[in-house]
Amino acid sequence: MRTGLWIVLAVLLPISAGGADLYGVAFSGSAYIAARSDGDAHRGGVSGSAWVVLETGSSTPLHGVAHHAGLFVVVGEAGTIARSSDDGFNWSLESSPVSVTLRNALSVGIQLVAVGDAGTTLRRTSTSAVWDTTLSPGSADLYDVAASGNFLVAVGDAGTVLRSVDQGLSWQRQQISGAPDLRGVAAISTTFIAVGRGGALYRSTDNGGSWSSVSSPTSADLYDVAADGRFVSVGQGGTVVRGSSSGASGSWALVPTPVTSDLRRILYDGSRFLVVGDSEVVMRSLDGTSWIQTAVEGASWSDVKSLYRTSPR
Repeated sequence: MRTGLWIVLAVLLPISAGGADLYGVAFSGSAYIAARSDGDAHRGGVSGSAWVVLETGSSTPLHGVAHHAGLFVVVGEAGTIARSSDDGFNWSLESSPVSVTLRNALSVGIQLVAVGDAGTTLRRTSTSAVWDTTLSPGSADLYDVAASGNFLVAVGDAGTVLRSVDQGLSWQRQQISGAPDLRGVAAISTTFIAVGRGGALYRSTDNGGSWSSVSSPTSADLYDVAADGRFVSVGQGGTVVRGSSSGASGSWALVPTPVTSDLRRILYDGSRFLVVGDSEVVMRSLDGTSWIQTAVEGASWSDVKSLYRTSPR
């Protein structure tokens, strides 16, 4: 059967190490999709292994990915948006209302929200394939967005924080004075943590309404943060720092990792952390403290299809 042959080939053929950089990651419950710097998608099985490279139809780098209402959605440069309805195997490009780089996307309720350069914020609902731009104050590049209930927080350059109280329909600016470029944000209940250049850590305990600086154990750039009841942030040169559920000063500590590549995104999928980064680095951890680098093995989808066409039936 064709499906069985494709699966066997995907296990046996290696992806060359040290390839594209991985900029974003999402989980559907049965598969991971990572956004690649070459415009393709990186697909991993439920265990975070057996990775396959899949063509998305994009010729530009992809930066973010979300899973929403049965769809994987990737976003990237030149306003690129692509979707997959079959757990990441096949992709189609969507019409985009913008041409700027989109940095990440987030599923929240019935909304799918995307953020990007020049203060761009987009949204669509589960029942529509049409993306709408939403009114966003300021023009700073936005890199990440997180949610807690109806509250959304997006972060970006020069300490920019945008806050929404209506799941991304409208936004208000909450600038952090003196803060560097911010690259990632995550939430536990009413507490949001934002991370950025030079190891910057900022904390809000009122759903993004006000912010204070948190002492950091590193001066390395931090690119993203996630939470499983504790906050874990990743960044430059394989850096991982782990905090408490409060994210308060004094609770953060460096964690050793087996890699030195820049780590771009971290995801908590309900049972484990998964991190992706430069040169196709993938790491996983059950607790955010002990990390295992995942061997990137699999096949390019074009190689699998080519071998299938030339194989006996």
